[in-house]
Amino acid sequence: MKTEKTPQEKARDKWNAENKERRKIYVAKSACKRYIRDFAKLDDLEEVKEWIKEKEKNFKKL
Repeated sequence: MKTEKTPQEKARDKWNAENKERRKIYVAKSACKRYIRDFAKLDDLEEVKEWIKEKEKNFKKL
């Protein structure tokens, strides 16, 4: 049995279709935050800090 989507579901699907890149960024940011908050150990955090320093250097070069 196929049920019809609610207006909210239709709007969500339309937004997702029109904003694929933005949604990809939101999902990645959320996953990163969850990993750091819930799973990362001290050595993992040190590694992430190094990634951040490298990224900041790249921005400063621009």
